[in-house]
Amino acid sequence: QYEKARENRRAKVNASYKYIFEVLGARVGLDLPTVEEMMLDVPSLDAFDSFFAKGGRKSLKIFYQEGDPRGVECGRVIPAVEKGSKILQFYVEKTPDKIAGLCLFFIRYKNDTSINEKTIHEEVSFGVLDATDGLLPGVKDIIEKVFLPAILATSNWGTLGQSKEDMKDKQNFVETINRYISFLGGAAASIEGTVELKKIDYIDFSELQTFDKITAAADNYDLVHQLEEVLMIWYRQIEHVLIESKQLRREAKDSGPLTELENWKYTSAKLNFIIEQIKGQNCKAVINVLKVAHSKILKIWQELDGRITDAANESKDNVKYLSTLEKVCRPLHTTDIVSMTQGIPNLIKAVQMIHRVSKYYNTSERITSLLIKVTNQMVTTCKAYITDAGLNRVWDQETSIVIGKINECICLLKEYQKCFREAKQETLENLGEKAFEVSEMYIFGKSEAFCRRLEKIMEMIAVEQNFNALTLCAIEGIDLMAVKFKNIYHIFQKKPYDTLDPQVAEFDVDFVKFMSEVERLETQLQNFMRTCFRKILSSQNSLQLLQRFQSLNMPCLQEETARTVGCILQHYVAELEATKKLYQTQKDDPPLARNMPPIAGKILWVRQLFRRVNEPISYFHKHSDILASPEGKAVVQSYNKLAYVLVEFEVVYHNAWMKEISQLQYPLQSTIFVRHPKTKKLLVNFDPQILEVVRETKCMIKLGLEVPEQAVKIAVIESKLKSNKLQLE
Repeated sequence: QYEKARENRRAKVNASYKYIFEVLGARVGLDLPTVEEMMLDVPSLDAFDSFFAKGGRKSLKIFYQEGDPRGVECGRVIPAVEKGSKILQFYVEKTPDKIAGLCLFFIRYKNDTSINEKTIHEEVSFGVLDATDGLLPGVKDIIEKVFLPAILATSNWGTLGQSKEDMKDKQNFVETINRYISFLGGAAASIEGTVELKKIDYIDFSELQTFDKITAAADNYDLVHQLEEVLMIWYRQIEHVLIESKQLRREAKDSGPLTELENWKYTSAKLNFIIEQIKGQNCKAVINVLKVAHSKILKIWQELDGRITDAANESKDNVKYLSTLEKVCRPLHTTDIVSMTQGIPNLIKAVQMIHRVSKYYNTSERITSLLIKVTNQMVTTCKAYITDAGLNRVWDQETSIVIGKINECICLLKEYQKCFREAKQETLENLGEKAFEVSEMYIFGKSEAFCRRLEKIMEMIAVEQNFNALTLCAIEGIDLMAVKFKNIYHIFQKKPYDTLDPQVAEFDVDFVKFMSEVERLETQLQNFMRTCFRKILSSQNSLQLLQRFQSLNMPCLQEETARTVGCILQHYVAELEATKKLYQTQKDDPPLARNMPPIAGKILWVRQLFRRVNEPISYFHKHSDILASPEGKAVVQSYNKLAYVLVEFEVVYHNAWMKEISQLQYPLQSTIFVRHPKTKKLLVNFDPQILEVVRETKCMIKLGLEVPEQAVKIAVIESKLKSNKLQLE
């Protein structure tokens, strides 16, 4: 019957089953035939059928752990099994005892279709929960090492986008997972830490409960000796626990203040469990017999009893006062920097209260240790805030956003130090209050190192912003510098370590290398700028190019800019002299621009000379203090003299033209016709001066100069005058 049932199970095994078996074999280190035979030992494979079926279950759990060998009901005789021994076996969906091995689980995300050998590879996911060291550590490991990294690595958050509110939701979710991981770790430690006094099988303690039996036992020398040995076994166990509780705990480098509370809760639970056993029936019976027998070892037992009672009271008292920190420490576990900053005064007050009131926890060492853990938690939360709970690296975020976050974190840590020092000063001023003697170096060492790291990161970001301006600059050849910097910066960005961890020394080494490369690149940039101004042909053109360099706002070019301004000023002095000579040579008959009337042409000519000397001096005045130097003052004097002459030239010619226009009424009042003196023919009497006046007027208006109203009126009717002339001709 059992063999037939086994064969029926074997008949069900198809390619989909074998896929599952292959995965199991690869994980537990068994070949496919062995896994298949072991799976056929399971009484029912209905869970497989449901998992593969349309509308069936979405998960399949298979456990691999030690258990009692199955009997004939499995349909075969399992080879090489000794009587009473346990063997590794597969169990489907549940185990006969607690989970103590591997839980191998398969998951399908939708069950609207059935699974077959063609689709199983795509539709089914596989995972392992290792409960070999306990279920709680196993659950903690799979969340911490598998699910959390997967969450941090994902970019697909469904309907959640990149808005500030959505990012906050993502961070809160990640923080909740981290808190749950911490809770699982604490729960596992508490369960693992309980100490049971050794069970004694060869003594029947129930026979030592009544006075008569206790008296009789006390008269039995051999039994008394046995009970003394039992008591010493328990003594050594308890002594070991007490020694452990006094030893320095090995803690994570970033453990927070709530870790301290969890540790004392753990110690309190462990000691109270031992005290409960000491007060138990078995221990009391042993002590009662030894009391009647006047055993000498009771003295050391009573001393031990007193010590463990004191230790339990200490842990209970510490838990009581540290529990007051839970509420004030809550903001430290959120990435809300504002609420963290606001909560610092209350946190410091709570620590002050513990220092002032606690019977056991008010030592300098313990308060220092507690405040170090507060610092750890602040730094940890700041790192989570800056990286969006690990979702985004520093280098992957917008510059303005990440700089804002870094500045907020630095302000938070400075506020923490400020509140602490104010509290310390307040304690000193209050007479009769115990001094707040703690080591500031230890407390704030990590936060100060973290702030220094943040400042270095900001320095790098500032350098990146400076060099980023090169990509937008229109100076030919400067783009090569931008490419070189990008290569240097990208190499640094790809470093695999935690940039925000101040204990990662590789960052400091790489930072020095980075700044050295930047310094070398800045030297190249300075040389490039010097090359651009090696030959100055025109002050105006050189200053336009200099403006492009200055628009980069790069500190490394300030010195070179000052040097270049000096060089351009020297060239400008020569240009002033050249312009002065040109004016002297051409002032009587200056070259006119094409189609320009005489007076406006002369004014335009002198204005061009003025612009040539005025634009450079205006630039020097606005963007440099070089004109305040003795050399600069001499240049200003030369400029003023030449500028006065040029402006005077324009004023003289303009006033002369204005005066000339006032006589315009005479040509307009002439007769329309005039007879030719020789041919006696009638001719149109149109004075050519009128058209010249119109041209001058238009040009004067364009030049922004004053024009008489009469000249404007003539310019307006220019087309009419020309039309009338043509008609008359």
